[in-house]
Amino acid sequence: MASIHFKKSRSGQKIYYVVVSLKGRHKWIKAGSQKDAKILKKHIESLAESERFEKLGFTARDIRIDDFFQDYLNHVRLHTSPNTLKRYKSVLNTFLVFLNMFHPTVRYLSQIKIEHIESYQQKRLESVELKSTADGEKNGVHVNKKLPKPQTVNYEIGVLRSAFLWAKNREIIPDVPTRKVKKLKPASVRKVQVLTQEQCKRFLKTAKGMAKEDPGLKVFYRAFQFILNTGLRSGELCNLTWEDVDLEAGLIMIQAKPGWTPKSYERSFFLNQTCMKLLSKIKDRENYIFKTISGQQLDSDSLRKVLIKIATASGFENLTRVHDLRHTFNSLMQMNGVDPATMGKILGHKDIETTMIYTHQTSEHLKRSIEKINIW
Repeated sequence: MASIHFKKSRSGQKIYYVVVSLKGRHKWIKAGSQKDAKILKKHIESLAESERFEKLGFTARDIRIDDFFQDYLNHVRLHTSPNTLKRYKSVLNTFLVFLNMFHPTVRYLSQIKIEHIESYQQKRLESVELKSTADGEKNGVHVNKKLPKPQTVNYEIGVLRSAFLWAKNREIIPDVPTRKVKKLKPASVRKVQVLTQEQCKRFLKTAKGMAKEDPGLKVFYRAFQFILNTGLRSGELCNLTWEDVDLEAGLIMIQAKPGWTPKSYERSFFLNQTCMKLLSKIKDRENYIFKTISGQQLDSDSLRKVLIKIATASGFENLTRVHDLRHTFNSLMQMNGVDPATMGKILGHKDIETTMIYTHQTSEHLKRSIEKINIW
C-alpha cells in the first residue's frame, strides 16, 4: 500500500513523500510537490507486487522448495482429511521429482516461474520416466506406467496453486507463479454407465449365481447390493463398521474413524428393508461389516476387479467403475420422485449442483414423463 505524507523544511515549505508499506516495512520516497506525489503514488500502485519488491529494494524471504512443501503439508494435515493430505503429498513429491529431473538448479521458492509450471504440465503428459520415478513402488500403479490425463494434471496444478497462495499470504513470495497458467483441455470423459432397475436385478442375479459357485464372492454380492440401495462411495462401504449401524432404528452413520475420513462430511440416513434384511444375514458382527472370506477388510481395488468380472458376465461391458452404481442409485431414486435436496443429504453432497450432475435419466423414463401431459 502507498500513502502520501509531507514534512516541513526549516523554512516551512512542505515536501511531499510517498510512503510505501510492504511486508511490515515502510519506505519514504521523496516526490516534491503534492501533484508529483499523487502521480508517483498512482504509478507505484499500478505495479505488480513482484515489481514493487524489485524497484523499492525489498528482498523476499526465501526458502528451499522441499522445506516449504513440508511446512505446507503440516498446515494441510491440520485442516483436511488424511486422504486429502495423501493426495497433496503425492502431488508435491511429483513436482519435486520433476524439478530434480528437468530443472535441477531450481532449489528455492523464489526461483519458480510460470515457465516451470508450464513445463511441468507438458512433462506430466509426456514423460513416462517422470511418472515412473515419482510413483516408485506405489501400490496399485499400472505396470505400463499409464500417463495421467489432462484432468489429473489440472488437479495437480490446483494443488500447487493452493501451496503458492499459502506462501504469498504469509509473505514468503511476492507473487503466485501459477496465476497465469492456463488449464489443459480435458480429454473426452468416459460415459457413465447407469443401469435401469431391471438391469440392476440382472446384475445382482448374476452376482448371486457366481457367489454360489465361489463363496469368496458372497461378500461382493452383498456389497454391490448394499451400494445400489444406499449410494455409498466404495471407500465409505469398505470402512463401514457395525458401530456405524443402528439396527434397531434402521439408521446408518457415515462417520470418521482412525485412519479414514469421509470425502465430504459425516451424515446419517435410514436404511431400506433390503439393506436391513442383508445386514441381518451377516453373522460376524465384529469391526468391519463387509469382510473377505478370510476376515480381511474389503478394499476398493478388489471391489472394482470383481465388479468388472460380474458386469462382463451380466453383459454390461461398459460397467467398469463401482462409482457407477452410486450414479445408478441416485438416478433411480430421483426417477421415482425423490427430490434432489433429499438425495444430496443421503449421498453427502455439499451442494445441489453436484447432485444434479449425478442425475442420469433413461430415455424410457423421459418418454413416460412427457406423456404425462397431453393438452388437446
